[in-house]
Amino acid sequence: MKYFNLECVLLGLVVPLCGVVGGVALLSGSRAIVLSSPVVYLWVFVWFVLTPVCLGGSWYLFGSKDDDEDGMARGERGTGREEAR
Repeated sequence: MKYFNLECVLLGLVVPLCGVVGGVALLSGSRAIVLSSPVVYLWVFVWFVLTPVCLGGSWYLFGSKDDDEDGMARGERGTGREEAR
């Protein structure tokens, strides 16, 4: 079983980090107003929604097949109670 998947980390953590930090750095000097708020606030709010989307996409694309290979997604592993008996 592979414990570290670079693509999973990139999509789940690096993309949101770069999106938030890069967007705030680029938009911090902007005086644009969207929905009665500075555009940088809207940018951060949008990334509050996009970050779980990236994490879910990372799990769906890369993590779920690892679970499937281990049998966890199909429920093949027991709870451990059967082994104790």
